[in-house]
Amino acid sequence: MSVNDQTLRGARKRSRATHTKSRQGCYMCKSRRVKCDEAKPVCGACALRSEACGYPTYTTRQARTERHHGPAGMPALDGQRPSAFLHGSSPRALDFNLPSPSVPTAEVNSGSMNMVDLRLLSHFMIRTSKHMSLSLYRQQVWETAIPRLTTDHEFLMHLLLALAGLDDFPLVSQPAGGTITSDNLNATSLHYSQHMQIVVGHHQCGLQGFRDQLSTLSNANCNQVFAGSMLLVAFAFASLRVRNWSDSHMSISTSTSTTAPLPKLRLDWIYLIRGLSTVVEQCWPSLTMGPFREILQYPGATEDWKMYPDTMFTTVAAPAGCSPRIARFCRGAFEAISRLRCLQDATPSPMDADSPLNSGLDQPSSAFRDGLELLESMYMRILYVVQFSRDETNTGAAVALAIQADMENAAVMGWPQALSESFLASLGSPDVIPNASLVVLAHLYLSLALFEATWFLNGAFDEEIMKIDALFKASGDETFIALMQWPVTVLND
Repeated sequence: MSVNDQTLRGARKRSRATHTKSRQGCYMCKSRRVKCDEAKPVCGACALRSEACGYPTYTTRQARTERHHGPAGMPALDGQRPSAFLHGSSPRALDFNLPSPSVPTAEVNSGSMNMVDLRLLSHFMIRTSKHMSLSLYRQQVWETAIPRLTTDHEFLMHLLLALAGLDDFPLVSQPAGGTITSDNLNATSLHYSQHMQIVVGHHQCGLQGFRDQLSTLSNANCNQVFAGSMLLVAFAFASLRVRNWSDSHMSISTSTSTTAPLPKLRLDWIYLIRGLSTVVEQCWPSLTMGPFREILQYPGATEDWKMYPDTMFTTVAAPAGCSPRIARFCRGAFEAISRLRCLQDATPSPMDADSPLNSGLDQPSSAFRDGLELLESMYMRILYVVQFSRDETNTGAAVALAIQADMENAAVMGWPQALSESFLASLGSPDVIPNASLVVLAHLYLSLALFEATWFLNGAFDEEIMKIDALFKASGDETFIALMQWPVTVLND
C-alpha cells in the first residue's frame, strides 16, 4: 500500500461529521427566535433584559460539539460563558499592587488630555498599533479602525492609552553581576509607580465607560464595544509581563525573609478576556459588515489535523530558520499530550482520592478532560501549521515570523476564551493549589510562549510556567514534577 493510500485511509478514519448550528440555546431565546450565547446560568440576552433563563439538558456528545465550534471563521469558543461580562461586578480592573505614590503623579481626567497622555497616544500610533498583530490586515485595523473610534468615544481613548502605557514601560533588567543598589532600586520603583498610576487610571476610566456601553449592547454600538473588548484583551495579556517584572524587582525592597516566598500565580487576566466572545456572537452579522471584519476572520482555526494519521505529527521537523523554541516544541508536543492522556487513562474512577489526577480537585475527571481536549486542539493546530509550512520564498528570520503569523491565524491565542467553567474552578483561584489542571494550564501557557515576535506575549508566560514548576517542586509531587520537565525544557534548553 502506498503512503498516499495510508494517508487517505487515516483521513477517512479520523474525520467526523459535525455541525456548527447550536441547538442548545435557552428556552427564552428559542421562543424569541434570537441567537443565544449559551452563557450559564444566565445567557447574555436574558441578562440584558432581566428575564428568567433556563436550558434544556443535552448529551455529552452534543456538549462537546457545541464547545469546540463557534461562528464560521472565528476561533473555537466555549459555549459556556462566564458571568464576567454580564450583570454587576465585571469586567474588573486588573490589580497591579501599586505602592502609594511618594510624589504627585499626573492625574487622569475625563474630557481632557495632558502632555503625558499625548505622549502615550503618539507611542500607540507610532509603535504599539504596528505590533499588535503579525497579520498585515489585522494590523491595519489597529492602526486605523480603532484609533478612529477613539476620537468619538472617550472610554476607548482611555483603554488605548492604558495599552500604550504597558508597551511604553521600559522593563529594567537586573544589572550584570546580580547586584541592585538602593539608589537604582529607589529610582526604578519611583519611575514604575508614577508610570503605572497613570496606566491604571486610564484602565479604570476606560472600564467604567465600557461597562456603560456593554449594558446597552446592540447593533448600534457593537463596533465600539468590540473595539473596547479588543483593547481589554490586549491589556490583559500585556499586563502579565509588567506585573511579573514588578513582582521580581519591587519585592526586593520590601522583603525581609531569607527564604524565597512561593510564587504568586495570576489568573485574573483570563477572566477579563473571556467576555469578548459574547460580544462577537450577539452582534456577529453587524460586526462582519463593519470596520472589524478583517480581524474576525481566522481561516486557520480548524480541526483539519484530524483528517491525518497521528504518525504525521509524532515528530514534526521544523523548517530551516525556524525559532529554536518552536523547533523544540515540535519535537516533543505530541509526546507531551500522550503523557497527559496516560495520566487521565491511569485513573479508572474519579472517586480514587489517591490518584494524582484527583489531587486538589472536586470534579477532576471533567475538569481535566475539558482542559486536555482544548490543549490537544491548540498543540495540534501548531504542529499542523509547522508540518505544512514549507514556503521556500521565506528565508532566515522571515521563516519564524511566517510560522508565528500562521499560528495566530489558527487562533492559538484564543484558548483563554475556550476554557470550561469546570476547568477554571478546578484551578482554585485565588488559592491556587498544585493539581492536574495546573499542569494543563502550564502546557497551554507554552503555546503562548512560542509567540516570541509578539510584544504583549513575549516573556510573560515564561515566568508563569516557571512559577507553576516552582509550585510543584515545593509540593514534592513527583508525578507533576516529571510532567513539567518538558515545557521547562522547551523554554530553557
